[in-house]
Amino acid sequence: MNFTPRRKLGFALGMLWLTMLMAGIALSISQLGQGSISLVSLVWIGLLLLALPAVLLVLNRLYGLVTARYRVDRDGFYVRWGMSYEQIPLDSIVEVSPIRIGDPNTGEAGEPRRPRFGFWWPGCMVGRARFGSGDRLDFFSTSSRMLVVRSTSGRAVAVSPSDTEAFQGAIFSAARMGSLEAIPERSERADFLVTRVWSDRLARILILTGLMIPLLLLGALVVLSPSLPELVPFGFGPTGEPAPLAPPGRLLLLPMIAGLVWTADLVLGAWFFGNSTDHPVAYALWSAAILAGVLLAGATWQLLSA
Repeated sequence: MNFTPRRKLGFALGMLWLTMLMAGIALSISQLGQGSISLVSLVWIGLLLLALPAVLLVLNRLYGLVTARYRVDRDGFYVRWGMSYEQIPLDSIVEVSPIRIGDPNTGEAGEPRRPRFGFWWPGCMVGRARFGSGDRLDFFSTSSRMLVVRSTSGRAVAVSPSDTEAFQGAIFSAARMGSLEAIPERSERADFLVTRVWSDRLARILILTGLMIPLLLLGALVVLSPSLPELVPFGFGPTGEPAPLAPPGRLLLLPMIAGLVWTADLVLGAWFFGNSTDHPVAYALWSAAILAGVLLAGATWQLLSA
């Protein structure tokens, strides 16, 4: 049987964070193009560089909400949440119960009700915590009304199916019928994909080369900024003549565009790399980021030489 969590709150807040971050990125880009290259420009660049990873984190969590599924069959219990996957053999499940709340009168400690580690927000509670005993608790939940699935290995998973009674009933019914096939306990995370990509020598070379080009271009513009005129060409006319003139700060948009292309190709390439055994598409995407960076660096040089 398949179960899904409630997603409305998580989606609403996630889209709010995403909108705010995108507005900040748009503001940073617009400010970069309106003046000379100065310390203020570096502040806007810093904000832009901070906002981009945050956008990727929010998108990753929203992708997790879209794909969030819990499944129960006669062999095991499974969680699919974005790029994370949990698999617990049914015969190793020892308990399925709500989060225990502490009792101050008796001094009994309660169990974690939210992640202590990880990037999460209300309605998208993904991360981990530890019980008082030191055992790990992984959260794949959208609500504080959670059930904890505990296994004999000491691991536990907090989930929030929309119908908790039906979920518990499905596990108990499957346990009574018995397993058809022995399955191993598995726990996969996105960092597993990062390790796979980084262990590939060609992937590592392409990714680092694609990153260095916009960074070097940005550094070169900052170093050259004191010698730049008040207005520089930003574009070429139909016959190749420089036009129109703009503040030097607008040149910073070129390494920013190269960085955006690199980021998009990095994410898409990693997705293709992890979803197939044949990696040419991923290599092509990472190579495209290098090509885009070289072209934009060449365009910058042509504009400064005009």
